[in-house]
Parts: sequence; C-alpha cells; structure tokens
Amino acid sequence: MKFKLLAAGVCALTLGACYETPQNPELLKGTIFVSENPAVDIVLSFDPIEMRVNGKVVNIYNGAYTADGNNIKFDGFASTMMMGPQDAMVTEQEYFQFMPTVEKYELVDGQLTLIGADGKEIVFVQVEEMPTEEPVAE
Repeated sequence: MKFKLLAAGVCALTLGACYETPQNPELLKGTIFVSENPAVDIVLSFDPIEMRVNGKVVNIYNGAYTADGNNIKFDGFASTMMMGPQDAMVTEQEYFQFMPTVEKYELVDGQLTLIGADGKEIVFVQVEEMPTEEPVAE
C-alpha cells in the first residue's frame, strides 16, 4: 500500500514538473523587444493589430507570426538589403535562419525567450519605444 502511494506521489510530481504555464499571446501585441548582441542589437516589434512583426538588425525586416498558448511560429520574412559590418551581417543571417525554426516562447517579467526546435534560444528584453540609431561620429 505504501509503495502505491509513493508511486502515485512521484507520478504527480513528475507530471507537475512537465506542465508549462500557458502564455497569453495577446501580451505580445504592441510590444517592442531588444536582444543585445556584441555585433549588433536585434529589435523585434509585434504589431498591435495585425499578426505581424517588424524590426531591425542591420536591415529593417517584417513578417507574419501566429501564436497559440506557448507555441509561436514566424513566417514570410522580408528585409531591406543594406550592407553592414561583417560581424553584424553574420548575426543578422543567423537570426533570419533561426526565426523560422522557433516553436515556443516564454514571456516573463518583460523578458521574451524564443525557443527553436533544436533548443536554441534568443532572449529579448522589453523596451518602451523603438531604439533609434546613434549618430555616427565624424
């Protein structure tokens, strides 16, 4: 009898550990996030009305997304085609390759974590307004 109770308790704890707190996709709408990177910051903004994102790495980009609970999918990205420093261009290319693989997200206390199918993550911090470019020193 004690073994059955112990087994039931272990099963309950295991199931509880696997439970994910459901996300509310509506909380993404109208938000702006920045992921700081040594080469270049990545800006990701969620449109308040349409299911679209836009932002900037080296180039300005936009695309569609769908979100349901903890699941999110990005699709159909388009971007401008400007050149930048080599390390920033590599960061941008890796970001554009990562985004179609994203399957899940977590939004906790203004921190957005995008999680790819392979477990890779990019962490963003929510900001109040779209960052502006710093003037280039002459």
